Amino acid sequence: MLENLPQADTVMAAGEYLQRFTTCERYSIDPADDRYYPMDEQFDASWGVQFRGTCDDSGDGWIRVFKTSDMTRFQTAYKADIAERMKTNELAGVHGGFAVGKDFAVIAPDDDTIRDLSASGLLVLNCNPNFKPQVDVSTAPASVDGCVLTDEFVQS
Repeated sequence: MLENLPQADTVMAAGEYLQRFTTCERYSIDPADDRYYPMDEQFDASWGVQFRGTCDDSGDGWIRVFKTSDMTRFQTAYKADIAERMKTNELAGVHGGFAVGKDFAVIAPDDDTIRDLSASGLLVLNCNPNFKPQVDVSTAPASVDGCVLTDEFVQS
C-alpha cells in the first residue's frame, strides 16, 4: 500500500498527476493567484511545505496542493492541528483531511473531487483517534504515531 504512493518531484508534477484523475483546470503555482488561501502561507515553514499549487475543480471550489520536503514533518503538524481542533470538537478530522502521496498532499473541495481522488493512489491521512475504518477499508501506519493512512475517501 505505502510502496505505491505517488511521488512528484515538483509541485508542477503533482498538479499534472492530479489532472489524470480530477478536473484540475488552470493549475497555478503563482502565489499571487487569487485562488490561493492566504492563511496557508503562515503554515508553510512549520508544516514543511516548499511549494503550493491550486486549480479549479469541477464545482465551485479549488483543489489545493502542497509539495513538502518532509512528509513526517507535515504529518506531525497535521496531527497537532487535529489535536487542537479536538479540544472543541472530538470528531474534528475524523474523516481525514488530506490525501497524501510520498511528498505531496492535496485538499479536495467537494464530494466529486474526493470520489475522483479515490482512484489516484493517494491515501487519506487520518490523525483522529476516534477514526474507525469500515470493514472493507485498508489502513497503514502513517509516518507519525497516532495517525494512519487509509483508502477510505469519505464524502461529506
